[in-house]
Amino acid sequence: MKLCFTFDLRNIIFFSALIMIGQPLLGYGVRPSFTCTDNPLEEIYPNQNMCALLSSIPPALRNLPYAMYPNSDVYNTNRFGFNKRFNFFPAAIFIPTNEAEMITVYKALVQNNLPFALRSGGHCFGPGSLSTGYVIDLRNFNAIVPDTNNNTVYIGAGSRLGDVISALGPLNYAIPTGDCPSVGVTGLTLGGGIGFLARQYGLTCDNVVNIRLLTALGTIITVDADNYPDLFWALCGAGAGAFGVVLGFTFTMHYVPEVSYISVHWDWDPAQATQIFNAWQTWTTTLPTTISTECVLGYRIDPIKKTGTSRVTLNALKVGSEPFTEWQSVFSQFNPIIDTNYHGNYIGAAKKFASTPIAPFSKVKSKMLFQPLSQAGLQVLTAFFSQLQENPCDIRVNFFFGSMLNGAISKSNSNSSFFPRSAFGYVFQFAYWFHEKQATQTINLLRQIYRDLEPYFSPYSYANLIDFELGASYLDAYYGGNVNRLIQVKNKYDPTNIFHWEQSIPLTYVPQSPINQAIGQKYCSKFINR
Repeated sequence: MKLCFTFDLRNIIFFSALIMIGQPLLGYGVRPSFTCTDNPLEEIYPNQNMCALLSSIPPALRNLPYAMYPNSDVYNTNRFGFNKRFNFFPAAIFIPTNEAEMITVYKALVQNNLPFALRSGGHCFGPGSLSTGYVIDLRNFNAIVPDTNNNTVYIGAGSRLGDVISALGPLNYAIPTGDCPSVGVTGLTLGGGIGFLARQYGLTCDNVVNIRLLTALGTIITVDADNYPDLFWALCGAGAGAFGVVLGFTFTMHYVPEVSYISVHWDWDPAQATQIFNAWQTWTTTLPTTISTECVLGYRIDPIKKTGTSRVTLNALKVGSEPFTEWQSVFSQFNPIIDTNYHGNYIGAAKKFASTPIAPFSKVKSKMLFQPLSQAGLQVLTAFFSQLQENPCDIRVNFFFGSMLNGAISKSNSNSSFFPRSAFGYVFQFAYWFHEKQATQTINLLRQIYRDLEPYFSPYSYANLIDFELGASYLDAYYGGNVNRLIQVKNKYDPTNIFHWEQSIPLTYVPQSPINQAIGQKYCSKFINR
């Protein structure tokens, strides 16, 4: 199995420049006039169709000072999302600076029956926040206002996790988030929000107090457990791009003055990897809620030796001032290489575990586990990473296994539609590559191992890791027994389906087949007909 290709340095440099998406801009580009060119040398990208795009824009949406049009010099660096696989040409990207401008853009789009996507962070692994129509970018809604008297914080919809951690850290406060600083708070929250603080404090969506929302009717409301409780429930776990434009959240924040974080790894040995993984699965069932952990099986090219390297990594965070020694009695026998052993404030730990992939192209898949991975499944997994090491190529593959058992995540929450809470854990499967020509074979590689492991996992997936390959089954895979109730909320608050994209909540639903019903009863019977 060979996946290697030659590289074009110009391509890598160009896509590295595109990482700037989402960063504050001094202006929205040079637009001498609302004019265009069909000259391919001036269009930068072939088939950009600048003139056709500009001519399609209705008068109400032309020449707005907070818009990026195809003739703007920053258009091409802002039409991409985090994952550069998807090359869309929207007619315009709107970046409103206040609620009045947001309402103006929204109403004009609706009145002209124009398709649009919402982008809060742009970190979607699929093209969920991109559109060939229009994009509403919320980067300017980025206020972060902590209130230590009430232990709450208001966070604008365009804020990134790194901004939130940096703002709250000096106060020794935090909200549960993931570990990638460039991820948007809104997308994370609306799909659940799993991270190192979740077993202690719950998912990100479990900590929402209220949501400021622009509705399908074009009005702004505050949604909470007492006001629009059904809509609040739907937004907290299944709300991505389905019910309105989220403008901001108020969260409960937690006083976290001290934490410990460890990261250790082992070079690849399939027999030892099996022992370590089995020990980790058993260990997760014994942990207090103050400890969250993940076991990562990863592959990459060694930058010095230029050989393929697989490894097993254990990451774990403990909340509190007590020394973090629980891991040692289980894993010291395997002689780990200690990469990080930190004790201090949470912001310091977040800098240690911050994850920011540098490869421009990626694919992700996910599964929920309702029991420990079996030995047969583990054998398939270790054989895969052994094969990668024996066939070196410059891609990166990471399988993150995390625990959800016996913590705040697993507690029933009547204000959240996140599904499923009864899971033992999860596996997030990532592949990254540096050159476009690597796409087909790398994606096929991930698909194949996904299929090989599918018999050992549940049928459910994590909504925040968008996977269009789920096809029509995405509703059941993401939301299980909550689907029918979500459909009802959709019909109530967005009856004309203004807010829609490929995996949003639709207005109608084909009932589950008997097979799917049996699957639901097997894995999550207490959630069915909830």
